Amino acid sequence: MLQLTSRGNYGIVAVYYIARHSERGFISIDEIAENSEIPKPYLSKILQNLCRSGLLLSRRGSGGGFALARSPEHISLKDIIEVIEGKVYLVNCLLNPSQCERSTSCPISPIWLAIQNMVVEVIASITIDDIIHDEKKQEMLSVLETCRNLYHERVQSIKSH
Repeated sequence: MLQLTSRGNYGIVAVYYIARHSERGFISIDEIAENSEIPKPYLSKILQNLCRSGLLLSRRGSGGGFALARSPEHISLKDIIEVIEGKVYLVNCLLNPSQCERSTSCPISPIWLAIQNMVVEVIASITIDDIIHDEKKQEMLSVLETCRNLYHERVQSIKSH
């Protein structure tokens, strides 16, 4: 089952913090670690991965630290999660169907695939920009709640027939 590890969550929190303070330029790892309550050695490895992937920039020395490599509108939760956690999937057979002997005949696989696609679409559509601005964040939460309610209404309608 898909579960975001602390590494994935810390990655999102760190990018969020950097984006929130981007007007100051490069943000030191000490500041990010302290204000985000992430252990510095753990954070260092996460930030290195995010730099290697092209999501962050790093600069050494005085005034150095980390900055976004692109605008927050172009960094999704999915981007960060996949750098740190790898490809998002619910069950192993969706990641590599050739390793599942029942992949072509499994009656459950289409359900898992539909759920996975929904999750991936949601995390791909939410950007760092959406969560650093309170108004946008509230709008995104409202959209998610509306989708959840619509889903429940439709399911109840189907089950009542």
